[in-house]
Amino acid sequence: MTTEAFLCPTCQQSLPMTGTAVVNIDKAVEDDALTADEPFKRTYIGNGKLSSVFIFQGHKGPFRKHIHVTHDEIGYVLAGTGSVSIGDDTRPVRPGDVWVIPANTPHSAEFGDEPVRVLFVSAPIDDPDNQDRIWLDE
Repeated sequence: MTTEAFLCPTCQQSLPMTGTAVVNIDKAVEDDALTADEPFKRTYIGNGKLSSVFIFQGHKGPFRKHIHVTHDEIGYVLAGTGSVSIGDDTRPVRPGDVWVIPANTPHSAEFGDEPVRVLFVSAPIDDPDNQDRIWLDE
């Protein structure tokens, strides 16, 4: 990823995570592989000025219900089959399926096989050091 001096168009503050990138997803996942001890992993691909791209890697089974306070999520299934619940609606998903989750919308998933890989686009930027995820089952 190449980083340049990007500035926020509104406040003119620097955007340190912003950069340009061309990334091979298979290579990125291979270089940052999920281990048996990790419940899930997010492999960050890059950040634009207003969005983030990452690969979710998980194991088969449930992924807990949660919300994101400030960002929308768009998910695209790369590998794995299962179901995704968004609000009160649960739908089956498989590779090639996409979903859109507005901010503050409860959602969860359950996958029945491995590997589980979902390409996510989040807007605004999903900062790995300042997550806005709130688990709803705690």
